[in-house]
Amino acid sequence: MNVDDLLQEASLGLVLKTDAPQSQHDTIVTGCAPTELMDPTPFLEPNSLLLTSGIGMNFSDERTWDAFVERLSKVPVAAIAFSTGIAHLTVPPGLVSASEARKIPLIEVPAAIPPLQLLRHIENLLVLERLDVVTQGWSLADKCARLANQGADVATLLVAIAEVVESPLAVFDAYGSVIAQYPAATEWALASHTKPTRGILSIPLPMGLNNPCQLAVRANDTGNRLSSLLGPVASIIALQLNRSVIVDASRHQEIKNLLDTCESWDEYSHSDVRQAIHAIGLDHRKEMSLLVADVSGEFHSTSWRLRVALHEAFHVVRVTEIDERLVAFVQSPRDDFAEIERRLLGIHARQPLVLKTPTSSLYELRMSVVHSLQLLKRIIQPQLAPELGLGAVVMATGGRGARESAKKFLRPLFEHDEKRSGQLIETLSAFLENDARPTPTCAALFIHRNSLNYRLRKIESFLRVDVNSVEGQATCLIALRLIDTQDDE
Repeated sequence: MNVDDLLQEASLGLVLKTDAPQSQHDTIVTGCAPTELMDPTPFLEPNSLLLTSGIGMNFSDERTWDAFVERLSKVPVAAIAFSTGIAHLTVPPGLVSASEARKIPLIEVPAAIPPLQLLRHIENLLVLERLDVVTQGWSLADKCARLANQGADVATLLVAIAEVVESPLAVFDAYGSVIAQYPAATEWALASHTKPTRGILSIPLPMGLNNPCQLAVRANDTGNRLSSLLGPVASIIALQLNRSVIVDASRHQEIKNLLDTCESWDEYSHSDVRQAIHAIGLDHRKEMSLLVADVSGEFHSTSWRLRVALHEAFHVVRVTEIDERLVAFVQSPRDDFAEIERRLLGIHARQPLVLKTPTSSLYELRMSVVHSLQLLKRIIQPQLAPELGLGAVVMATGGRGARESAKKFLRPLFEHDEKRSGQLIETLSAFLENDARPTPTCAALFIHRNSLNYRLRKIESFLRVDVNSVEGQATCLIALRLIDTQDDE
């Protein structure tokens, strides 16, 4: 309900006495405040309608009226309703001019309309509006609950909410980081969740945490309408976020057991790994990806964002935190893996994080777990894991899984050489056989030093290893040896 709604009510016969801007007429009226005080401002709520008959205001000095209206404009009030026929036969000219100057709508209430009738009319409308907001809020919550049950992520829920509130929305974690938002291009500047931010309504999500996440809406909550509207749906968002922690945390021990089983090659068989995979609700016959990330210290704030991003990227997610590391096993990607890689690796530029491409066998999965956990200790930024790691090969004792990974690791070089009649495999072999010394390698291949450098950079870009490092050279050498072993068999 706004000022124009009141003026259009024929039964009240209200008359507008000032020419206020349309923005004032569009202001939502939060209540009706009947008063005869010269200074009622301590008792007024913002955007309420002041109702007075001017008893005790029998003065003609326009400065007094101006001071009265000035105080009201600082609250501010939505409008002034002056009831005639009790103390004043007409609206005092001083009040009209002061209201005109302050751009506050001034409404004359005819003598035939008792002030109590206007008060009850406003209260009845507000009650109906509150009921309508509550009904709309539960309807929105029901819609979002159905979306959540269908597997919708938090960002999808925000799209559904934005259609109703018609304002940008975002979900922030306890550290002020954006977990999800809509529209995606919206910029937010929430310095702290403990302090109100002008023009942004922040609603704590009922998550059972001391520092819960917040649902933020870029809008002023006049009359607490948005708070009432979004109260029920905030619970749905909280449940979805808790799904990333509580549901997954309920499998914490099972996920930890899968890690231990994958790492302990001598103690556990592939049958044990298969059982551990089933225990966390995954299918060992489907491709599986792995993500491990350091979430200690300054990186703790990314935990929520990683969890939500994983649920947005994959249909099946099992994630938990072990020893300040976030560990996730995921299946059934929702998007092309290259796009998923871009999103996950772009969350924090300095966070140690390893993402492994989908594995298709138990052998490869076990090696991926070992390699990713070892690699996490040495990196200082997110990266896609190479297909093979020296430590994983040693742990696997050169079995079938190592050979499969070696073949996959070197596949980009074989494919390049086959398509372009290149010599990358030959170059890598010669480089390693000559102890990574450029001059003997160039002599063996009959090429210039610049050509060798060019080929080595190509090899590094395909394999994602540093061929000048000890581990990079060892990894490539073992991969080549494993391929040779497979050929001999």
